[in-house]
Amino acid sequence: MADTTLEVLGEDECLSLLAQAQYGRVAVVVDQARPEILPVNFVVHQRTVAFATSSPLLLTWAPLGNIAFEADWVDLSSHEGWDVVVSGVGADITDSLDNLSQLVREDQIDIWAPGANDRWIAILKPSFAGRRLYRPAASPTFG
Repeated sequence: MADTTLEVLGEDECLSLLAQAQYGRVAVVVDQARPEILPVNFVVHQRTVAFATSSPLLLTWAPLGNIAFEADWVDLSSHEGWDVVVSGVGADITDSLDNLSQLVREDQIDIWAPGANDRWIAILKPSFAGRRLYRPAASPTFG
């Protein structure tokens, strides 16, 4: 069996993979510099990652805080997969009137968590980092 390869992904590939995912995890830093990570359903619009929430923790610490978002996919049988991390500054865009915020809020999102989930948080000034782990195809042998 061939060895696995770890490929660093560019922003365009990261955005393409995020468009295929339905949920991810958002990390915020709370009191005493303690990280908290919560699962969220999300949307991607252009370069903007956003999620709707009613979580008091996210509504307190995500706006104006440094946050990170991660989504991934793993095939357990082949041990192949990918992960994408988006980091930036959180912003509550629930009442924002700019065009991008309005377009993001109009995107369809299938929210799994109970509750109102009527507050929208977006990641501003995002930076994207991604990796793909895979097994390269074997070279053909001629005999």
